[in-house]
Amino acid sequence: MPALLILALVGLAGVYVFLPVGLFTYRKMRGERTVRCPETGRAAFVDLDARHGVLTSLYGPPDVRVADCSRWPEHAHCAQSCRDQLLH
Repeated sequence: MPALLILALVGLAGVYVFLPVGLFTYRKMRGERTVRCPETGRAAFVDLDARHGVLTSLYGPPDVRVADCSRWPEHAHCAQSCRDQLLH
């Protein structure tokens, strides 16, 4: 029984620490954003992968990646260098 109690306390402590970080990151990364496409120099609308950002933020800085772009599917395999604009 003591081991189960310790495990439960560690689990609750993890939720207490990681839940606020995850919620903050999710709110920060969700929604459509306007960026300047590095390839064309024109405006493009992107959605970030908020779920991936939350999962990676639990262990360090969030990994930002584009989930959808107004230039896709024609240019779906771009280098996503527009992400640099979103890190600031």
